[in-house]
Amino acid sequence: MDHARFMFLNRYLARVSGASISPLAEFSLRFLRSVILARVLMPSDFGAAVALATILSGFELVTDVGLAQFVVVHARENSAQAVAAAQRIALVRCFVMALSIVVLAPLLARLFGATASVTSIRWLGAVALIRGFRNWRIIQVQGDYRYAPQAVAIVVSQIASVIAIVPAAAWFQDERALVASLLLEAAIYVTLSRLLLKKERVTSIDPAIRRAAMTYGLPLMINGVGLFVLAQFDRVIVANLFGLANLALYSVVLTLAIVPTSALSQVIGSFGLPFLGRWREDYAGSRRATLILILGILIIAATYAVGVGLLLDRLVPLIYGSHYRVTQGLRALATGVAFLRLCRAGLNLILLNHSQTGRLTLGNIVSGAGVVMSFLLAIWSQRVEAVVLGLLIGDLLSLFLLFAFTSRHLPAATAVRHAGVLILPVGLAAWGPLAVSGGGVGVRVLIAAVSALVIASEAAIVYRRYVAKPVSGRAFTA
Repeated sequence: MDHARFMFLNRYLARVSGASISPLAEFSLRFLRSVILARVLMPSDFGAAVALATILSGFELVTDVGLAQFVVVHARENSAQAVAAAQRIALVRCFVMALSIVVLAPLLARLFGATASVTSIRWLGAVALIRGFRNWRIIQVQGDYRYAPQAVAIVVSQIASVIAIVPAAAWFQDERALVASLLLEAAIYVTLSRLLLKKERVTSIDPAIRRAAMTYGLPLMINGVGLFVLAQFDRVIVANLFGLANLALYSVVLTLAIVPTSALSQVIGSFGLPFLGRWREDYAGSRRATLILILGILIIAATYAVGVGLLLDRLVPLIYGSHYRVTQGLRALATGVAFLRLCRAGLNLILLNHSQTGRLTLGNIVSGAGVVMSFLLAIWSQRVEAVVLGLLIGDLLSLFLLFAFTSRHLPAATAVRHAGVLILPVGLAAWGPLAVSGGGVGVRVLIAAVSALVIASEAAIVYRRYVAKPVSGRAFTA
């Protein structure tokens, strides 16, 4: 049994490590790029760069049709056809996206209060168009736990973009430095995606596969609108109500506290979706696998959120400079949002595994109510913290609905019981320092120790009760 446990841990730690390289490297290097820009540019110019990044990511979210998930789901059946269909759809999508950015640039500039950046916004259309030519085979092979090609393409392109940002910032001294970096990043990534893996030859695309891709992905476009409202429209509110300088502060707080949850969600998705798929045809095994995934994500979410709660207000001025200061209320609220975002990622994976993209869309789009709350609360209080409070409310509503949709796929009562325990250290890390006037080092060390004890105990219980026990004659080491 000890040998079996060792082999289980060794195998899945290796797979998680491989799945982690691309998203964590991408986040880390983009984070480094933002730190360089924040320290080189004036806050208003850095705020304009944040606006440009928000516009590009917003268009990508709104036009997302789930091509990455589609090619992974079809990694074993009709793999070449799935890649060919994804490539065709991606080219159309990116052309429409590029044209829309160019045409709407003046409106977008006014929306973010960056009227001097119309030309820079138009150049984002070139970035979007270049990205449309990537080889989707580099994503599909991750369904077989082959992460190296994507990791190489991501790491090399991101390193090049970080290197380029230094001379670009010195030359332009405004948001155009980011545009130059993004253009280089896109060109190198697309080139490497085509060099590292050759596409399988397809004479013509099967109409059934193309229809399957659109049926799978079109509900996700609506989901993308919801995600844009959730993940990006709050920045529009901050830019309009509080100015570009406050947008810069808001952005660095979210970059440290919330944005890493996207990278972690990608890691979890790269590993978790194939893991769930291997048990899809076994009812008992599928429920156990789903429970293991959810409890594992809860443990990761609690660990990460505790770190945010104890370190965010100390790290922001240390990394970005002393002119960026985080209030205790903003730190506590960001801790809660970080925890909820990771929890929602697990529920989304369950729905993707069962191809319930319509329910996934509905569950996520409900979070848009939080942005409405952000707007109303920010107008009423005239405080940036109100924007994050609104996001927290929206995330809670979305979490409850997603859980209702996924509860039939896992032992819901068991998941809720473990979640109730793991919420305790998160709440302690979020509100403990606030209760004692910010919390000194001693208070935070004590909170960290208590939190670590609770989380480690839960991890041990989850492994013994659910992972180590075989189901349907099969062990989860398979």
